[in-house]
Amino acid sequence: MLLFFAVCALGACADLQTRAVDDVDDTDYWDSALVFVQHIDVPLLAGTGELRSLGLSGIVSAVAATGNDLYFIDEGAGKLVYLSLATMQAKSLTTLRDARSGGLHVGVDGSLFVIDRFNREIIAFDPFQMEARRYSLRTLLGNPVDVALTDFGRSLVVVDELDGRLVAIDVFGGVLRLGQVEPPGRSVLLSARAISATDYTVFVLDGEAGEVIGFDRRQQAIGNFGADELLHPVALAAGSCGRLFVADNDATGIYIGFADMALPGFRVAVPELVGKQISDLWSDDTFLYVATRFAGIFIFLIDPACQIR
Repeated sequence: MLLFFAVCALGACADLQTRAVDDVDDTDYWDSALVFVQHIDVPLLAGTGELRSLGLSGIVSAVAATGNDLYFIDEGAGKLVYLSLATMQAKSLTTLRDARSGGLHVGVDGSLFVIDRFNREIIAFDPFQMEARRYSLRTLLGNPVDVALTDFGRSLVVVDELDGRLVAIDVFGGVLRLGQVEPPGRSVLLSARAISATDYTVFVLDGEAGEVIGFDRRQQAIGNFGADELLHPVALAAGSCGRLFVADNDATGIYIGFADMALPGFRVAVPELVGKQISDLWSDDTFLYVATRFAGIFIFLIDPACQIR
């Protein structure tokens, strides 16, 4: 736990995902490893600890973080929760009638976005955890499942779980693009589980097909991977150095792929996650946050971290 706070000092945990791949050095990310740092035992804290007053179930469906600010969705209680890793103080930000998905994203400036599946909208919070605005998806998507920022923080991208439609929304409210996800070699997306993005590329996890599909900012497919390597994938997180972290039902570890889709991926052994039901992943290029449904949130140092020139 001391290692976590030491690394986070002086803003070292700052979200770097708005950096482009061209802005990083030539570090060999093929040798990436995950070093266990901290476990946030949400069920324990919800029952007897700092989260008891919030009335949580301890079932986590989504996670996002920047610096010492951790956000997660408690599925059973239907609440979006803020937790300070510096003080372990927590508060509920809003209530969600349908809290099943991992539709949660925090920007580099601390702005927070969460999918409200029941009302089919995105709720946006400012860096002070105050609700700022809502983006309606009612006329655009029937089953919005996840959200991410792209295009240097100027656009929100949302994917529909069932029909594979992808919508890009200007953060000021205008619809930029609405299109159908068409994976290479297939005409339809079978079941969208998650979406993640860098400044230039959007990645969609098709859980039914077991693939990660990459799209450019015009929503044109640029490649895919995973059909032969992934076993019922459930969560995805993209890093600005070109690494893609994928959680599936293979107990041997987290799968790491690459954004250019050309290099083969590999698995990193993570013994702390054996037997855990992973629900969501979040990467800030320094740490990987792993949400599990019944065992809380695990935090790993990514080695090497993304190096900015």
